Amino acid sequence: MTIIPLLASIVIATNSVTISVVSPDPGLDCPLEFLVVGPDSDNAYEAMFVAEDSVADIDAAFRKAGLPLGSPISPKECRFWPIGTKVTLEPDLWTLIRDMRNEQKRSPVWTGGTREADGSAAAATNMPLSVFSFYNCAQSLIQFDDSLEQSVVYGRFQPAVKIPKGEKRTIKFSWTPGDTNGGKHVMTPDFPPEMTVADAAKLAAALAQLDSPDTKVNGYKEGQFFFRAFIPRESWRDRRERLTQPYEVRFVDGKPALTVIKEDWSDPDATDPKLNVSEATFESVKDRTDIETCFIYAPRSMKLAEVYAVRSLMPKSVVNWYVFGE
Repeated sequence: MTIIPLLASIVIATNSVTISVVSPDPGLDCPLEFLVVGPDSDNAYEAMFVAEDSVADIDAAFRKAGLPLGSPISPKECRFWPIGTKVTLEPDLWTLIRDMRNEQKRSPVWTGGTREADGSAAAATNMPLSVFSFYNCAQSLIQFDDSLEQSVVYGRFQPAVKIPKGEKRTIKFSWTPGDTNGGKHVMTPDFPPEMTVADAAKLAAALAQLDSPDTKVNGYKEGQFFFRAFIPRESWRDRRERLTQPYEVRFVDGKPALTVIKEDWSDPDATDPKLNVSEATFESVKDRTDIETCFIYAPRSMKLAEVYAVRSLMPKSVVNWYVFGE
């Protein structure tokens, strides 16, 4: 086995990288969000360790070891499952942290995180400077093989052992080339324009049952919607049940029409806002940047081509689409 020291505290060997870390001693009751962060991170208070070397140097070590980049999550592109090479840790990860909810222990995967235009790791310069995040932090070099929003993870992981502040340790990350969590179990569904709204809802419901760490439904095809767009919560039809008020598009005599709902909080004693509903032209909202969601109410027999066409009428700020069958 050839061992190549990259820096004084990083060692590359065959299919492994060993880094040096320091304990900030967050406390046994700390809700951890990271195993390792970079030395200049502002999130060391919720990390098990702080790396001695920069995130850029750690990233360079993994790349020099031949570990290929994977596919990090991207909420904008509706990729909620990180895809990459599985890694194991020495010491074992679960001797360092404990899962307070006793859920299935997922493998960590190396994706390399989101990259800058020059190919460098975004985690090297963007907070929280994450090397290994327990939630799906897009920039993080490593994260769990799971779809874990930050709010869901908070409070789930805590230190399993108390390590005095300032104590140095090493963590060895190893992998088997080609051992990824992707392959045939990752799918990008196809909702073709000739499909009806009703059939799209049936397909989306089936995909929702499959969507899991074993069968990952990631992303959407260009010009289409993410599959969950076709199975919105029925309670959202009631405007009073919504946290915010998105644009609403309905089809009147086969043509799309826009409804805008504005919340009026002028009554200081009101616990809920008054909802002012009005019709608007698509031209009047084309330059708006404050609305990200649009509800489309379409006949169940309507072809998706007509539904997809609504996208071109709406502001570019709209990224979340939901289709209600009528």
